[in-house]
Amino acid sequence: MKTGCGKSSTGNTILGRDEFTAKSSQMSVTKCCKKVEGEVNGRPVFVVDTPGLFDTSLSPEGVQEELVNCVSLLAPGPHVFLLVIHIGRFTFTIVLLTGGDTLEHDRESIEDYIKNNCDDSFKKLISDCGNRYHVFNNRDKQNHTQVIELIAKIESMMKVNGRRCFTNKMLQESETAIRKEMQKILKEKEEKMQKEKEEMERKYKEDMEAMKKRIDEEREKERIQREKELEKMRNKIREEEEKRKQEQEIRENEKREKEAEEERPPRKTCNTP
Repeated sequence: MKTGCGKSSTGNTILGRDEFTAKSSQMSVTKCCKKVEGEVNGRPVFVVDTPGLFDTSLSPEGVQEELVNCVSLLAPGPHVFLLVIHIGRFTFTIVLLTGGDTLEHDRESIEDYIKNNCDDSFKKLISDCGNRYHVFNNRDKQNHTQVIELIAKIESMMKVNGRRCFTNKMLQESETAIRKEMQKILKEKEEKMQKEKEEMERKYKEDMEAMKKRIDEEREKERIQREKELEKMRNKIREEEEKRKQEQEIRENEKREKEAEEERPPRKTCNTP
């Protein structure tokens, strides 16, 4: 039940007269619940016009208060809630579709419209409502056949429900169920976010460990390379020292031999006649 979807016009169509204020507006016209009595096909009916569930001009508490007031106005309780959404403005399943003149203009049945123009969420809502839906042409308020057919569908639903009324207790139970579902959704979302956080932390830890491992491996390679270069330099130094030592020994040996040669006395030669 959204602002501007035709709730007030639908109420006027059911009653066959203008009782609820209905006009084109981006703002909600209906601010408070209003109850009007009428007659359809010889039987009395009570219709209550309500603000839209998504009326942004009212607080959530205000909308809830008006919904409770709606149930109280129809004590001991309403037999049916008509969920009203204009055809073409939403892709959600509804109980009562307005804008039937659009279908007539396009020569399209409501069954074909649902089959060809609605997504799975729309069809699921239709199924959740027991495949109960109806189309209204609010431009033809003198067409009581559509109203009689609606009442017949309501009567059929009432029989299935054992002619029970929707009570405040049921509303409270519905609210409790909705709150539980919301808590479940929030809990699942929190768990999902927690899992995603843990997964991100795990991946971050793994990435950091992998990076540390790569850095350690690079450092180890560099250390080993430096050790090899240092060892190579040490070997070269040892070789040069050994070479110099050998050259020094050779020079010293040559020097000693030369000194020994110089200290040796000259040889005497004798000639005999």
